[in-house]
Amino acid sequence: MPSGEARPLGRGGDMSSILMVYGSTHGQTGRIVERLASNLTVAGHRVTTWKGDQLPARPVLAGYDGYVIAGSVRYGKYQPYLVEFARANAERLSAMPSVFVSVCGALIGDWAAGPAEARKYEASFQRLTGWTPSLARSLPGALNYTRYGMLTRFIMQMISRRTGRPTDTSRDWDGTDWAAVDRLAGEIGELVRAPAVVHTVE
Repeated sequence: MPSGEARPLGRGGDMSSILMVYGSTHGQTGRIVERLASNLTVAGHRVTTWKGDQLPARPVLAGYDGYVIAGSVRYGKYQPYLVEFARANAERLSAMPSVFVSVCGALIGDWAAGPAEARKYEASFQRLTGWTPSLARSLPGALNYTRYGMLTRFIMQMISRRTGRPTDTSRDWDGTDWAAVDRLAGEIGELVRAPAVVHTVE
């Protein structure tokens, strides 16, 4: 399709094709993406998922009706390979229905400053990549103490003590609101199916 040519997306409940690219260090973001993909598939969408550091050398982004990029915050930063992918494809992502999912430990528990911290990380990703998503959501992640190395476990326990999160390092703590994940899947489906005309970038 020529650059700049407009086409309708998802009219009349047509099946949509969605590409999901994610970054996951200790597995929680991968679980969230699996849940989103499962819900979207049940709703009738075709979903392709790739871990960002396992993408083909020249991934083909054409042919999708929408995109989901999901990454986790670790020490205030996202996976470098995810940042690079979004930066390299920012023009296409911004021109199409696209969603950024930020998985953020600051949202675990009731830390009052958590939502502001999460928004700050979202903004930093958009600033670094130049991508303006149609929708951005931050979700609480997990404290996978048993999967951390000794230093990371100690640091995360100290942070958790300061922010009121669980500090028992003998087990993992799943802080994700899975009902919110299910609701987000519905939002993504509606966004991609929306009877809007967008301009593709080839």
